[in-house]
Amino acid sequence: MEKLCHGLYQILTLPIEQMSKLFRETPHIDVVLQMLKEIGFSGLSDGKLFSANELKLETIDIWAPLLEPFYLPCKAKRYFDALDSRRVITLLRHVLPLHGFRLQCYERLHLGKKRTVYQMHPATPRILAQGEEIRVLFL
Repeated sequence: MEKLCHGLYQILTLPIEQMSKLFRETPHIDVVLQMLKEIGFSGLSDGKLFSANELKLETIDIWAPLLEPFYLPCKAKRYFDALDSRRVITLLRHVLPLHGFRLQCYERLHLGKKRTVYQMHPATPRILAQGEEIRVLFL
């Protein structure tokens, strides 16, 4: 981060080096949106908290064959061999940054048990959710 006047910071965006290590080409946005809708989200701007157990895994046969060809063959074999909720979370971590979003992980206590929950966020404040108006309040 580069420090600006009055204690403000400018977030520098760097190219995503991870893409070339996982993908043949960037997965199309419509494939990612279909994946999200099939596992229970309304789209990229859906900011609800969720756990791995809340994902709709019965729809894997619909979206996985569409996403798999974008991966390099050796990586596709590794990530698509036995898809479960943890691997779906991993796939989300792979594809969301390519479209300006990230998957944030939180640990919460619920009824005395520690539980991991996730939430989708825009990767930087400069990237706006599609069709959404974002208001920023400075205190």
